[in-house]
Amino acid sequence: MAIWIPYVGLPILDYILPVDHENISEGRIKVVEKDRRFLIPLYMTFVMDLAILIYAIQGVGSGRIGQTTFEFFLYVICSAQTGALNAVVGHELIHRRHIIHKICGSISYAKMMYGHFFIQHIRSHHKKVATPEDPSTSRLGESLYQFYWRAIPAGYVEVFKYEQARLSLEGCTKWWQHVIYNRLITFNLAQGAWLGIVYLLFGQRALVFHICQSALVTLMFEAVNYLEHYGLLRKKLDPTNPDSAYESVKIIHSWNAPQVGTSYLFFKLQRHSDHHANAYKPYQILDSFVESPMLPYGYSVSLILCVFPYIWKRAVDPVAITTNKGEKITEEQQKDQNRTVLCTLLAVSLFLTWVQFFYIGFNTSSFKQF
Repeated sequence: MAIWIPYVGLPILDYILPVDHENISEGRIKVVEKDRRFLIPLYMTFVMDLAILIYAIQGVGSGRIGQTTFEFFLYVICSAQTGALNAVVGHELIHRRHIIHKICGSISYAKMMYGHFFIQHIRSHHKKVATPEDPSTSRLGESLYQFYWRAIPAGYVEVFKYEQARLSLEGCTKWWQHVIYNRLITFNLAQGAWLGIVYLLFGQRALVFHICQSALVTLMFEAVNYLEHYGLLRKKLDPTNPDSAYESVKIIHSWNAPQVGTSYLFFKLQRHSDHHANAYKPYQILDSFVESPMLPYGYSVSLILCVFPYIWKRAVDPVAITTNKGEKITEEQQKDQNRTVLCTLLAVSLFLTWVQFFYIGFNTSSFKQF
């Protein structure tokens, strides 16, 4: 059910439930912002994901679960769902001011072997967003798979260059200082040491499981990055000057989605325009702007659409192009988008429902043939 619920049940709920553009009133913002109860679901998710990962690693290592190849990868996929959700929690925590929250947010990424992300996100993405200089901004016409191939390696390179420049400014002149104090290197060494501990404690099969699970979580997380700014561009203040600065980040430079289901599940990450305008804001007080470009039916549906490049481009490209021009899509384009999304959602839902209830079923008999 860990596959059917997020990729069938949740998209259907997002499709049929009313949208949510309600914002916190000005008089309550300070009270809600300081309410510590909103930290509870963040840390519940954080602990739940760690518990599920350790349970799965121990189970695979001991041979209690994941004994066949099919079951092994089924557990990889299922455990990756909470891992991806915890990555969203990590994004929320690294933006908090308190050092404890930042550390826990960093752990969320280090657990998926992606510890350098918080440096790239804070130091680069929020400054360069919606420009060609930002590796994490997907280009118009770029497929999800092309984005993976370009953005993931570019993120490592960018963080390495940033760390080298930072150390030079801090007066580090020795080569060994640029190795020991480079956080990209130390993070990856620490992550490698953690994988070594997993191997020593739980064995080779558990190590392979952890690597596969981390890779899948990274791909799922980067898929969210792909759709957050796809095709949206900030204009240069002086178009005739190649060295001109870009306009400031506006609410039209991020894709929003007002669907209730994924909005609450992803801690209002879908109110992404306000997040980029006010990165310090905790999730509970983020505002929704109806003027922002809207994804077709929320992150749950959009994550399915972007897996199919032709369908994704057909549904989203017209909106991205018209948004960059300061215009709106036509009524005919809106109808075509709705048809495309609905047909894709029905096809994927029927296929995954067949897989869940008829191919896999509620027993392990189908595992044994693999």
